[in-house]
Amino acid sequence: MPASRFKTCRQISENVWQTKKLTQKQKAIILKLRKKTNKKQSDFSKELQTIQKLSLFYGKLPIKKMQRSKTQTYLDKKNSLLFDIERRLDVILVRLNFCLTIFQARQLISHKKICVNYKMVNIPGFQLSNGDLISIQDNFIYFIRSKIRQNFQSNRIWRIKPTHLEVNYKTLKAVVLYEPQQIQFPYSIDLDLLD
Repeated sequence: MPASRFKTCRQISENVWQTKKLTQKQKAIILKLRKKTNKKQSDFSKELQTIQKLSLFYGKLPIKKMQRSKTQTYLDKKNSLLFDIERRLDVILVRLNFCLTIFQARQLISHKKICVNYKMVNIPGFQLSNGDLISIQDNFIYFIRSKIRQNFQSNRIWRIKPTHLEVNYKTLKAVVLYEPQQIQFPYSIDLDLLD
């Protein structure tokens, strides 16, 4: 793993990159850090660590700014923030396994390869609503199919099928059915610290 990525893992004392594996030496360093941080940790540092983990999971989104700007909805504040993030176009492309990382999804969107309701979208933070159809431009379908096949064969992607999305991998089209009921993270995040 490159040094810059391992630096973020050291700060949070956990491997936050789903596609990269740590070496034995890096695992030992993180275990030592975990033992040190578990002894004395203030509430502020726990909250900061949670926000950093969440931000890294969503491709370094500014969670703190988003948390301040959101108003309270029918759900409690932390869930409405997470569901707003989960309705972003770049996040949904990763959930659909069209892209391996959020950075790849953002690149696809900025290069105008993704359509929502048959209209080209070039904003990664585009908020999708229920019933929106996500598709990929016809001249780019073969490339995405080969990437998906490669990722499934190498077991590099999550095999968790999103229940709030309906996807057809033959035509590479997907529909947002409803808001996600539960968000699954590859590592432990205590969402109660976000209030």
